[in-house]
Amino acid sequence: MGQHEPPTNRSFYLSVGASTLRFLIIIALVVGGIVVIDQAFPASDTGGGGATAPLDGGVEVTGATGETGETEPTGPAAETGNEEPAPSPEVIGVRIAVFNGAGASGLAADTQTLLEDQEYIAVQDPADAPAPYPVTTIHYRAPKDEIEAEYLANSFFEDLDGVEIMRLEPGTANIDRTAQLAIFLGDDYAALTAD
Repeated sequence: MGQHEPPTNRSFYLSVGASTLRFLIIIALVVGGIVVIDQAFPASDTGGGGATAPLDGGVEVTGATGETGETEPTGPAAETGNEEPAPSPEVIGVRIAVFNGAGASGLAADTQTLLEDQEYIAVQDPADAPAPYPVTTIHYRAPKDEIEAEYLANSFFEDLDGVEIMRLEPGTANIDRTAQLAIFLGDDYAALTAD
């Protein structure tokens, strides 16, 4: 029968080399895993100073920095605890109908042209309002259109005091069914444009 031979230096070095190679492969895999996990879950930036966060539909708002260096929340999200930003107005492509409630000749047509230049879409010809309007009033059709009405009042009609914004009653005659906003120009707007 064969005899068992004592281990040689060569087999010892092969064993140590194989073990070392296995160890290096394990270390490389662990380091690679850490890099992959770090890329998948980046750490949040906690640097000092005011941080900017999109609120109110993408408008950059810079929070005030407290004594601790942390950003204090501002705006509607801070007041309500709601983390979702408020929706922003569409502005471009909002469907409108313009009515002259002031009796000034050409007021609705001229205003409709100005609004179309700002990318609003007129869905019907300008017309006279069924009754006089002392104050310019913007009616919105659906609850989601209220933000467009507010934006229009605060941008296009910004020089008027007290533009009224209200929900359009279902079945209101003479207003195209596709209009999101029905704008009734009042005496206040007529007086402003006459100057």
